Amino acid sequence: MPLESWSCAAPSFDRALDRLAEEASALGFDAVDYAFMPRARTPDGGFSAPDIESRNLPPDWKPGWARYCREDPYLWTCYRRNLPLDWDEVKGAAWLSDTQKQAIAYIDGLGFLDGVTVPIHLVGGSFAFVSGMARPRHGAWRAQQAWATEKLFVLAHTFHAAVARHVGGSGGERPVALSPRECDVLHHAARGLSAPETARLMHRSVETVRRQRKSAMDKLDAHTIAHAVARAVSLGLVEPPLH
Repeated sequence: MPLESWSCAAPSFDRALDRLAEEASALGFDAVDYAFMPRARTPDGGFSAPDIESRNLPPDWKPGWARYCREDPYLWTCYRRNLPLDWDEVKGAAWLSDTQKQAIAYIDGLGFLDGVTVPIHLVGGSFAFVSGMARPRHGAWRAQQAWATEKLFVLAHTFHAAVARHVGGSGGERPVALSPRECDVLHHAARGLSAPETARLMHRSVETVRRQRKSAMDKLDAHTIAHAVARAVSLGLVEPPLH
């Protein structure tokens, strides 16, 4: 479904967030949250406090979280990376402050013991993120972890691009011109096809497909093929995969 169709199917922010929750649920996540910040960093060098919107979290979770929102260790880590963050990479880390350990304990206390946060870096210092949260440790999404993480990655970028006008931001990506072949290989990658599978489908050599993938990744400043797909989807160059 094209990004335009995704936006039409979710014309309001609330409906778009509902749809995000529905699609994340199909990946094995029990709740989602999202925030957009016009500036991730504050003038004093600290981090902005995100105004988080969520689905399927307890209705009274925000007041207790207020003391931790600037110290969120998952978010701190995401400011410094482009790829999705598995929460297990942070839990138990030696660098956690006492407040950050308490922040993790607070989220655990809400009943969400596992999750992935997708950072969305935008031009001009803007930043957004989407988290998929799961109640059990090593729950359903872990059974297909790589697949679920890549799907959430693309879904997060698609969601942000669809709601940017509602939150006062833009898609925030620099203009990128991909060739028709580069769009084609990303289209197939979005659907989980490997380079050899794409080559057979397109009647091209595997080396040609890999070269076109690499070219698209370079143009999109992407670190992995999933990263390239996410950025291409957010720019409306590639249709997001259907579940």
